[in-house]
Amino acid sequence: MTASRIVMLMVLSLLPLSTLVALEGQWKTYTAKRSVTDLASDSTTIWAATSGGAFSYTMSTGAFREFATAEGLHSIDLTAVAIDGSGDVWFGASNGVVHRYNPSTGEWQYVTDIFQIQNPQKRINALRVYGDSLVILSDLGVSMLSISKMQFGDTYFRFGPDSVQITGNALDFTFYHGNMWVATRSGIATTPVSNVNPSVPQSWQVFNFAKGLPTNYVTALAVLADTLYAATSAGLVRLNGSTWDAIPATAGLFVIDMSARSVGVCPWCTNASVPLLAFMTADNLYAFSPSTNQLDVVSGFGTPLTRLARSGGWLAGTQSLGVMNNFQPPSFVIPPGPPSNSFIGIAVDNRGVLWSGTGISNGAGFMSFDGANWRLYSHDSDPRLDAGNNYYQVSVGAHNCKWVSNAGRGIALVDDQGRLVRILDATNGLPPAVDTPAPPPARSHFVVVGGVATSPDGSAWLSVRTPPPDTSLVVFMPDSSLRYVLTCGPGCNMRSPQNIVTNIAIDQNGTKWFANFSRFESFTPNRAIGFYFYNDQISLPGTSGGWGFLTTDDGITSTEVWSVAVDQDDALWIGTDQGLSIIFDPSNPHADVAIYHPLRDQVIQAIVPDALNNKWIATKNGVFEISPDGTDILSHYTVENTDGKLLSDDVASVAIDNHTGTVFFGTENGLSALSTAAVTPTESLGELSISPNPYYLPARTELLVDGLTAGSTLKILRIDGGLVREVATPGGRIAYWDGKDRKGTLVPTGVYLIVAYSQDGTSVAKGKVAVIRR
Repeated sequence: MTASRIVMLMVLSLLPLSTLVALEGQWKTYTAKRSVTDLASDSTTIWAATSGGAFSYTMSTGAFREFATAEGLHSIDLTAVAIDGSGDVWFGASNGVVHRYNPSTGEWQYVTDIFQIQNPQKRINALRVYGDSLVILSDLGVSMLSISKMQFGDTYFRFGPDSVQITGNALDFTFYHGNMWVATRSGIATTPVSNVNPSVPQSWQVFNFAKGLPTNYVTALAVLADTLYAATSAGLVRLNGSTWDAIPATAGLFVIDMSARSVGVCPWCTNASVPLLAFMTADNLYAFSPSTNQLDVVSGFGTPLTRLARSGGWLAGTQSLGVMNNFQPPSFVIPPGPPSNSFIGIAVDNRGVLWSGTGISNGAGFMSFDGANWRLYSHDSDPRLDAGNNYYQVSVGAHNCKWVSNAGRGIALVDDQGRLVRILDATNGLPPAVDTPAPPPARSHFVVVGGVATSPDGSAWLSVRTPPPDTSLVVFMPDSSLRYVLTCGPGCNMRSPQNIVTNIAIDQNGTKWFANFSRFESFTPNRAIGFYFYNDQISLPGTSGGWGFLTTDDGITSTEVWSVAVDQDDALWIGTDQGLSIIFDPSNPHADVAIYHPLRDQVIQAIVPDALNNKWIATKNGVFEISPDGTDILSHYTVENTDGKLLSDDVASVAIDNHTGTVFFGTENGLSALSTAAVTPTESLGELSISPNPYYLPARTELLVDGLTAGSTLKILRIDGGLVREVATPGGRIAYWDGKDRKGTLVPTGVYLIVAYSQDGTSVAKGKVAVIRR
């Protein structure tokens, strides 16, 4: 080991955990990979395509590798996987992109020919490898790709004469008796391999319901003992000359996949060693022995089945539990990612733990992520939680507690240690919701809580959906008692029509500001009379009984308010269906309302200030980063300009870990995370942490300096004190140096001093870095 490497190891070993800040601009994506759409295996590894990306599982060690857009995928909604003769793994996606991955080198290649075709339906349904050919079965048809040349050959879009012609919708492919055979949603097509022009539809023969199939929907093909079998939505059939014979024992079964097993032991069969057809419905696994006409079945897996491994071990994909690798009893290979792709109402607590709801319908509960491990809170894990698991909003309160709102069953309270400590609902003080869909007596127990905000005295203000003109605010006091606030007071028309409260922000004056709309609302958008606020401590101009409201006459862009936030300058930011408004002095709300015109056409779903007071704005068209005063759009992130690292342009929520500068974007396709320089500054300058040290130039990354106070300035000095460069910092705890002097030239090998000056110049901190030119 060289001396420089020893020095580097010594320096890194002394760095405290707090300095482990990701480099600015790095993305990570987190997706659930439990819903398996296809799988393949070789002698060592299982490869799974899922609705949230891909994963591999090394059977001997139990090691996982996960792949999403940050790891090289162009699309995470994968629909097919295959392994070629050289060990490369191929993935097909719902948008038509085909990926090629070399596990040895980590290299990715992409085939985008189908993706670029102007057709809304171009899903890759299956991939089949025959020698040097990759057969791509898609909604467009059948495409032939040369693996060695990475070039497309022919694509066959239509099959058969006009009277029975099939267009696209190819699901499976095989060779049998000198012919190519294609399974589609509209029947089976075949043509001789010797056909010099298969692109001519009339050169294909078609079999459908009228030609002997039990149904037109054919899901899979397999050859066993020199016989061709087809799986359909009404059972199995086999080719007998030029006709198809039904297999009576399978009649009426919707077979979703099938595999010919000529060798190996069937793990659930009574006669396991004979050649057989393994096939599946959504609920059961079957094995059919053509020699004995015996049908064996195994069921009871706790999750619907999706695909069957065509070769390798006995493996099945499932809808929610990954890959099933044992059948009696069932056991599952589940990758370690999040339990759901639906990240709704996300928040980061004081320990840096991310929390998320999963939605108001078909929810999975709520989840937490500490940077290493995911935890799901659901009715299965704790029967106190709602059996519907429809938790959709997380708010961080006093003492680092978490308030988790449920769409119908109140709110859950989780303590600092992540323990569920209380459920508040109609049984212990929360009023029932307005216009519930449930009949009595369930109606009286239907409680919907929107957002929660905590006032300086530690009281939690809960917005509760109630009938007009009843209570809509419940205050959870520090002693755990409840207080109720009658909205607007007697005779106030805030609740008529049904002006509801969805989220709350509290400013420095103790004023509560109430959003009244969200992505989940079913009420008509024009129901809102105004944007309401309330202060029970001081009297604000234009209020009555503590209540006031703003309308478009006051200057806000719309009364349909989706989000509210208070920034570090105590300005109030208002997000509506028509952009942003800003109240720079919330103590006099009617006096000065500014409209932010550049985002006038955007639906503002979330507003979160970071440690530098930049605003992160979630919309249905990506995320905008705006300067502290709102004058400049600093960045605009979309799926397209991040190469899919932002998992959806429809960003439901944003949360920021100010201790690391990580910004999280919650979508219904998964979670994206972006590292930034917006890290909460230290209160005073101390010892600087500098990494990497030594710093090798040229470098792919900049030198990171950690431990700064707000607005610090950096100077890079030679060891003799000569100034190399003065570096402007982002203003938070960290700053970067690119290894260049004032002329933009990389500095020579040597030891350099890093000197940080506080904003007022009264405090100084120093550090050293060894620079080594390669």
